[in-house]
Amino acid sequence: NNIDFDKLSPGNFPYMVRQEPGPKNALGRIKFMFPNKHLVYLHDTPSRSLFNKAERTTSSGCIRVEKPISLAAELLGDPMNWSEAKVEERISKASNETVKLNNPITVFLMYWTSVPDGDGDVRFFSDVYSRDQAVLDGLRQPFKFSAVRAENDTPQG
Repeated sequence: NNIDFDKLSPGNFPYMVRQEPGPKNALGRIKFMFPNKHLVYLHDTPSRSLFNKAERTTSSGCIRVEKPISLAAELLGDPMNWSEAKVEERISKASNETVKLNNPITVFLMYWTSVPDGDGDVRFFSDVYSRDQAVLDGLRQPFKFSAVRAENDTPQG
């Protein structure tokens, strides 16, 4: 089939473009999916040199993991069946496989533009996603507190 690209547009694109799994896939050999409305996930990368950059905003929103095999083994929590060597072996044999965790975990994605360095100093970084102003605006608002009680939580006393 020939595709008439002149008739396509962002609103008229009835195709799905997908890179096949493999060693040159932009997501690397493994990705970690977790529910979120932004379709963000953690993933490996064949571009290992990107970890040497001070600013790593070269992704489309997902997060590259420097040691994905170690992370997979840790998350799977079963050293007998899922050691790092066994994760590597499984990846080398499978073309595409989904493995679910036996014990789901909570994922927190934090965006910090300043961090303490352990010596009493603070290191500051560029606000590449322009989120600092919204945080500052929120901090300038009057403090409000409201307690939320779970259904099965009863007052003690």
